[in-house]
Amino acid sequence: MAFLHLTAAAERTLIRLKGEVTGDVSPVTLSFRLLSNLLDDEGHAAELLRSVSISEATLQSRIEQIAAVPTVNYMEWQRALLRRADAFAIEHAEDGITGTEHLLLAVVNNEPVVAEWLNGFELYFEEILRKFTSPSPNLSVAGVEIGQIRPVEQGAMDAAALARIMDASANRCREGLRVVEDYVRFHLDDATLQRELKQIRHRLTQALRHIGQERWVPSRDSLGDVGPLGTLATERSRESLVDVIRANFKRIEESLRSLEEYGKLIDSEVASSISECRYKIYTVEKAMETILSNRHRLEKCRLYLLVTAANCRYSPEIVIRNSLEKGVDVVQIREKDMSVRDLMRYGKQVREWTNQAGALFIMNDRADVAAAVGADGVHLGQDDLDVVSARRLLGGTGIIGVSTHEPEQARQALFDGADYFGVGPVFQSRTKVFSEFAGLDYVQHVSLNFSLPWFPIGGIHQGNLKSVLQAGATRVAVSSAICQDPDPRGVTADLAGQLRAHAEFQAFLRKVNEERGPLQQN
Repeated sequence: MAFLHLTAAAERTLIRLKGEVTGDVSPVTLSFRLLSNLLDDEGHAAELLRSVSISEATLQSRIEQIAAVPTVNYMEWQRALLRRADAFAIEHAEDGITGTEHLLLAVVNNEPVVAEWLNGFELYFEEILRKFTSPSPNLSVAGVEIGQIRPVEQGAMDAAALARIMDASANRCREGLRVVEDYVRFHLDDATLQRELKQIRHRLTQALRHIGQERWVPSRDSLGDVGPLGTLATERSRESLVDVIRANFKRIEESLRSLEEYGKLIDSEVASSISECRYKIYTVEKAMETILSNRHRLEKCRLYLLVTAANCRYSPEIVIRNSLEKGVDVVQIREKDMSVRDLMRYGKQVREWTNQAGALFIMNDRADVAAAVGADGVHLGQDDLDVVSARRLLGGTGIIGVSTHEPEQARQALFDGADYFGVGPVFQSRTKVFSEFAGLDYVQHVSLNFSLPWFPIGGIHQGNLKSVLQAGATRVAVSSAICQDPDPRGVTADLAGQLRAHAEFQAFLRKVNEERGPLQQN
């Protein structure tokens, strides 16, 4: 389920709500459950609901009082909700992105029972609308409205000077955000990072609008500004796309810091909101650096083999060495019950075999053992060591993968600093037993929303590989398909061949599109 027009918080809200629904449900129940899920995030809607003392307990008590009839199909209800929320966003949000505040407006507008209940907290539709679309107040420093240029009392900061500082910093920040966002959109094709950047830009725009940014423009003096006179030669050129992105991340962070510090003279709450934007940018920068630093090591890795000795028809050495000869690019050993001493001995052997083949070696779960035997990295499950702790053990160059089973886990892996993630289980596996399957829908979601390398996993073999590739995958991870086959060399060659042919076909399509010329993009 991909929502390309929603902020990350709004998307999380709808994903959680969908996970709670089984069969047809009362529309009133769905509406109050939406409020509950809005409250469970850090979006603008949650802030407003908490401000009038609405809690999870309050909502749960109300949900229990709702009659179960009439019922409605969830997807039809969601479509109606999103149509109304999108309309509010298009009308009132500068970037047209639908946020949690627009979901709140939509559910109040669509469901009279919810509106009446909120009225009991003195939270009326008109008040909610005004809260999220209120005009900028007249602001002043030492009694002087920002935007007016006249002397102020001695010892107070000149209002015109403050306006110039805020105006310049805001412009630099928005410009930097747009540069980075264009790279994410047109080079990385990463919808998740793009949404995160849009959300930051949206939050910043709201904060600046609240403190009257339009009043700063009369104080602008572009021709008289001494700043351009001190431009360094290094600022007039860039060596690569990466240099452009790194320079603009610093521009954004420095501008946000300036807006935050000088903003404290105007409105401390707005300054706090700008501070939150700055820390979110640090997180996005970390995710981007992860993509840039280790992406080249995984870029050409298409076939990933997970090996558990007990799952192998032949010895692990025969399976690993034969499959490496025929096209496996990454080998992960997964031995939950092996002693540390035996795992060390085994790991050193696998390190030798993968080095000889020019392949990557990943240790499952044990970052400490991975570091000790010189493995390229470690793979972590949802209940294993966290990415930050694993990074401390492996060092900055170690590759860290994370298993994910739903969109929010993939997003978390990205912003935690993982170098790749597993996507699954896609099908029933002979190696592990699962009660639920992410399936091909999750594969398609990841293909549309993430540029970080990822590997579908779970029951993939020669017969169903085509369907996985059609869902958007370019790489796969397998285990039993090779480990239990009577001919590991042959099946590896076939899987690698299918992946190679798919990559060549995709490259051909890209070339054709390039020769046709770029499409018009807004």
